[in-house]
Amino acid sequence: MAGCRGRVLVVDEDPIWRLALDRQLELLGWDVVTLNTGEEAIRVVERGFIVDVLLTELRLPDLDGRQVAWAISRLLPPVRLAFMTVGPAREPLEPAAAPLLLKPFTTQALDNAVERAVAWDAPPLW
Repeated sequence: MAGCRGRVLVVDEDPIWRLALDRQLELLGWDVVTLNTGEEAIRVVERGFIVDVLLTELRLPDLDGRQVAWAISRLLPPVRLAFMTVGPAREPLEPAAAPLLLKPFTTQALDNAVERAVAWDAPPLW
């Protein structure tokens, strides 16, 4: 994609949210890959798939979004992180500075969160 801002890996169990996020992020200039579970996301990165930003739901059916972020950060240290969820996070985020989007959110809020994730010089999680 010409002028692509980078690649975002979206992990959310809801197919409607995945479709909406795919469309919004593509309109914002990102290459997007969407997956249903944390395990799928980890397997894809284990096979060498490179992403710039991981945007994951905190409440996934198989793994907590924090677990997904930790695993992918170990496999792909330069990845930047952003989280999303319905309602407040039940536990503190790690890393605490990672953007958190509360559903539903606007395209502008999505753009701001992904940009903040990219700009943030994240220390390794391990």
